[in-house]
Amino acid sequence: MRDLDKRSLSRMRIALLQSLNPTAPLGYIKPEALHGSPWGLEILTSGSLKGGVNDAKGGSQSLNGRVFFSDRTPESATDATTRKNLRTKARTYSRGLGIVPSNASSRAQQHRLTQILTHSTDRGSPLSLTYKPVTLAIKDPQAIDAEGSAWLQNFLHDAYIVSGAASKLLTAPPEQSVNAVKLPRSITFKFENAPDCVLEGKALEVLYTQWACKLREALEQGKAPYLSLLNKGTVIPVVFGFEKLRNLSSHPIHDHSGNATKLYSYQNQNHPLSGGANGGKLKEIEVRSLADLATLLLGCEVKSTQLPEEVLVRIKGKREDQAEYLTPAQLSQFRQRVLAQAALHAPQGSSLALASMSHLQQINAIVRSENLQNHWV
Repeated sequence: MRDLDKRSLSRMRIALLQSLNPTAPLGYIKPEALHGSPWGLEILTSGSLKGGVNDAKGGSQSLNGRVFFSDRTPESATDATTRKNLRTKARTYSRGLGIVPSNASSRAQQHRLTQILTHSTDRGSPLSLTYKPVTLAIKDPQAIDAEGSAWLQNFLHDAYIVSGAASKLLTAPPEQSVNAVKLPRSITFKFENAPDCVLEGKALEVLYTQWACKLREALEQGKAPYLSLLNKGTVIPVVFGFEKLRNLSSHPIHDHSGNATKLYSYQNQNHPLSGGANGGKLKEIEVRSLADLATLLLGCEVKSTQLPEEVLVRIKGKREDQAEYLTPAQLSQFRQRVLAQAALHAPQGSSLALASMSHLQQINAIVRSENLQNHWV
């Protein structure tokens, strides 16, 4: 059988990558590598995908400091087809879920819970100290605030976020939620070279407030995705779609039974959105809804960040929903209308960048509540 020439192979590849979605722009070609992340704004601001920016990955089989992609290679050595559910896998990572307190989704909710706690004390209202007493071992008495804020992070994660209780409090006004966030009524501090100390009442409230402020500040300074802070503790998943990437490495992950091995594609170095020596130029950004896109654009404005030129925006929510696409011209129109709406509620005579986080959250909620479909159609 005669080998196919390069032109024929190219035509076949394009035909396979063309979308069957009638809403896709004429000549639309699907991405060949995807990367999902809750850190969409930070990626756009830095201009590249970076491995291990905030925390080490979990799991004994994880690789740290690498940039992973969901690409069109087989998922296992025995597969005869390309990776299934290409977009689904990237979307899963974009949600930032995990079991440890340092995962992006948990940190986003931790921030909102600390806002609820400090909102109450700022207005002279008491905290709800009705949770069972706890004991806290302090290694360094000089670093009690650092150790205390770390304890508070773990407590909020275990008591409210893992159970799903926090999700009901995220969008409600803080004054309506403070009684739902119950803290231990007393803490017994154990020191290595000093007697135990029991704290309760007003003195403990003051300490809780200090710890909540310290944790909130750390999250706002980069330990939580900025878009999730704007969105009152709910992550804005972003999936980046790239042109073909060459020379990716494969990392095997074995399941618990040891009977199956899945291959995950990665590269050792950071990946610029403009593409690198092995290709991979950014061509598409996917978000779940026009409301999420509005939050992304608001965050870009606050952080003086621009979406790359000629990038196509894809809107895809539920599985049964048909994807919508915004061309650069439509995106520009949508952005102008979103920012015009935001400007109506910005601090008088000041830019959005100077607004407080709570004010920006209010603006974001207002913008998301608009009939955004009319902003670009």
